[in-house]
Amino acid sequence: MVALRCLYLIALVFWVGGMVALGALAAPATFDVLEAHHGARGRLEAGDVFDEMLRRFRFFEYGSATILLGCLGVLYRQTPRPTAIGIRVITVVGMLAVSLYAGLAITGQIAAVQLTIENNIATLTDTTQYAARFDYPYSLTTMLLVLNLGGGLSLIYWEARARIA
Repeated sequence: MVALRCLYLIALVFWVGGMVALGALAAPATFDVLEAHHGARGRLEAGDVFDEMLRRFRFFEYGSATILLGCLGVLYRQTPRPTAIGIRVITVVGMLAVSLYAGLAITGQIAAVQLTIENNIATLTDTTQYAARFDYPYSLTTMLLVLNLGGGLSLIYWEARARIA
């Protein structure tokens, strides 16, 4: 059982820690540096770089969710009364749904906006129209990341509470 809880916590740490690292460190640094050096073109490059970071992180998200659900399933079957198992399963499933939506639907929106901007970058005189279209999917991705971060922190809370009880 201890090994199973450790695996659960490791998967949770990868998921929550990855979200914090991407949202608090990687995204702001990437956009700030590339936009400062290359202007509007740098913003597009930063978007490309961050999209690739998110694409690679999705594998950790989906893998972590699978491990978390597997561990919770085994705990449910082998532990007399696991603490808040239903809440934890619903939280993981909700986080996975949010991640799938962000990974599949929003990524397509971002690609479409980037393609439109890249095709018109040479003739742009007023970038505010494109900036708004460009910023919306990234803002939505950030909001979903924060939502999942809240879910991940609640899972940490339930695990800590189970250890105390």
